[in-house]
Order: sequence, then C-alpha cells, then structure tokens
Amino acid sequence: MKIFKVLFALLAFALIACEEHDYGTTPETTVASLGTPENNEIWFTTTDGKVLLNLDETAFNVAVAEVIYSEYDINVIRFAGEVTTIGEGAFEECTNIFNLSLPNSVQSIGDYAFYDCKNMECLTLGEGIRSCGAEAFEGCYNLRSLHIPSIYSWCRIAFANRNANPLYFAEHLLVGGTKVTSLNIPMGIENINDYAFTYAVGIKDVTIPSTLKSIGKDAFEGCDNIDKVHISSIKAWCNIDFESEWANPLSLARNLYLDGAKVSDVDVSGVKNIYSYTFINCDTIHSFKADNALENIGKDSFRNCSALTSVSLGAGIKSIGKQAFMNCKALASFTCYATTPPALGNNDVFSLNAEGRKFFVPSASLNAYKEQWSKYATDIEPITE
Repeated sequence: MKIFKVLFALLAFALIACEEHDYGTTPETTVASLGTPENNEIWFTTTDGKVLLNLDETAFNVAVAEVIYSEYDINVIRFAGEVTTIGEGAFEECTNIFNLSLPNSVQSIGDYAFYDCKNMECLTLGEGIRSCGAEAFEGCYNLRSLHIPSIYSWCRIAFANRNANPLYFAEHLLVGGTKVTSLNIPMGIENINDYAFTYAVGIKDVTIPSTLKSIGKDAFEGCDNIDKVHISSIKAWCNIDFESEWANPLSLARNLYLDGAKVSDVDVSGVKNIYSYTFINCDTIHSFKADNALENIGKDSFRNCSALTSVSLGAGIKSIGKQAFMNCKALASFTCYATTPPALGNNDVFSLNAEGRKFFVPSASLNAYKEQWSKYATDIEPITE
C-alpha cells in the first residue's frame, strides 16, 4: 500500500500542472461542526451509523483508551491522555467517516492521515494545528465544510503539499459557522505558508496587514473569485517576499486598493527592493516612481500591468529581473537615472510594451546603455531636463 501511495503522489504531482482543478461543484449547503472535543477525545459520526472502518489505533502519540459508539449521538475516540499527533495513515481509507472534530491539543497531522476518506463531508480543526503532512487529505473529494477557529490559527499551519490542505477539496473556510468571503489576514501575522488558501473559491477580497513579510508557494492558487486586494501601506506591500506568482493574491485580483482607493500612481521612496511578482497583473497602476534607494526589481514584478504608462527609477538601481515589465502594453516612457546601466535579467524585460516606447537615460551614459541594452538601443535617448 505504501508503494502504491508514493506512486500515486508522484503521478498526482506530475499531472497537477496540466489538469484543471475540478472540485468546483461544492454545494452551497454546509454541514454543522460537531463542536470542539476535550483534549483527550476525537469526535466523529459515520455515514452508515456503524463502526468506523480501518482506524489505526497505533498511529497516535497516546494510546486509545476506548472507542464509544452511540446510535443517535456523537461517537468518541477517547485517549489515555492528551492527543497531540494524528500519525501517518491514522484514518486512512476510513471510508464511512462523515463528520469529524479534532481537539485544540492536536498539533500535527501526519502523511496520508485521512487518505481516501472519500465520504467525509465535514471536518473541524482546533487551535493547535501547526502542520499537515503530505497527501494528508488526498481523496477527500466530498469534503465541503471545513470549520476552523480563526484565520490567525489557520495562517500558522505548514502544509507539505496541496493535498495536505483540506481546503483544496472543501473550497470554503468556515469561522463560527460562517463562510469566509472577505479574508482579513490578522495584524501580527508575518508569514503565510505554502498552499495556505489554495482553491479557496469563496474568497472575494483579501486584506493584507503591514506586518506580513512573506507568502509561500501557490498560497492563493485557484482563488479565482478574488477581485480586490486591500493594503494600508505601499512600502509594507513592497516588503513582502512572494514565493511564486500565485503566492500573490493580486495576480488573481488584478485590483489593488490603498485605504479604500484604487492604487494608481505608485511612489516607493525609501524602498530598497521590489520583490518578484509584487505588482504582477495589476490593472490599476498608471505610473511608478522610485528614488535613489531602490536597488533591485525582481522578476515578473510588473508583468501584465496593462495600465502602466510611465516608470521613473532613481540613480541607485542595479538590476531589473526577468520579464519585469513584460506585456505592459501601455508602457511608453521609461526613465532611469543610474549612470551605470542596471543589469537586465533577460531580453524579455521590456517585451510587448507600447509601440514607440522610449528609454530616457543620463546623456553621459547613453552609449553604455545602448551597448548593454542592445536589444533596445534604437529606443534609448538622453534625459533632456
């Protein structure tokens, strides 16, 4: 079975790039949580009212004292002490689980822990969860009600891969029994982990706090209904390190708001680095200006910014990453005050800009720019001001 699971995981990884996520038919109705158990219990119900299939009682950090079945009420797995670990394969192929609640004491869910629990429709997680292992929820295709205590606790969970996250199948988070549609990342959160909100189709807008420093790989992949990202500071936004294109909710939303107003003219005075993907796909930005503090612009940072018409960089700029301004179809004017031409990540940094786009550079450095930016030599002119 373990060999089969490993092969299945490898096959799933290979196919994920070429297959559409097809779990978008989640019913609007939800299943109520069973509540939060005591720290030495797990609560559950089954689809058929019968004994739970295939439970591995050795897969926990503490011994199972008893399993109590009730014909008309919640069933209980009672442990000899506080349960903190749901080990590898603990509920694997427990195909008659319908609803299950974990206590706040559980900190980790192991690899394949709920593998192929294909009839589980409702899951409740406690405050203590910090990690979910590889393929922990693979095969949980009918999961549609995922109850969590708070967004704060959710952001602290490390997911080994997409199928480690039950949200990949549930598509909606419920806090206090209500679906989360406006995702407000709490102040104080510094990191959002890989795959954290993958395929959360219920999310329509995201608010990012000034404390956030990084967002992990594909954290917002498949969140196709997001249309707004709200921030309180351009400088704080520029300080976020995005692991991938889909780590940035803006790549899907395309609309960036600062204090309730659409971001149009961006001035990043005092910012040293623009990370990769920072403004990717943003349709609201018309101009971008940086002072001498800015040294590096990451790859794809402004790619597909359809309304961007002008860029002005200070004398401190040293590098501009791959495809940084690619497909900015309205970009007509690019001014750079650096006397040494910034290194370009590749020859597509300025591909597919506006017809007749011009680069304006210091007159003393005109020849250096034409030599080092040879692809764009005919478009380079001296600054006349």
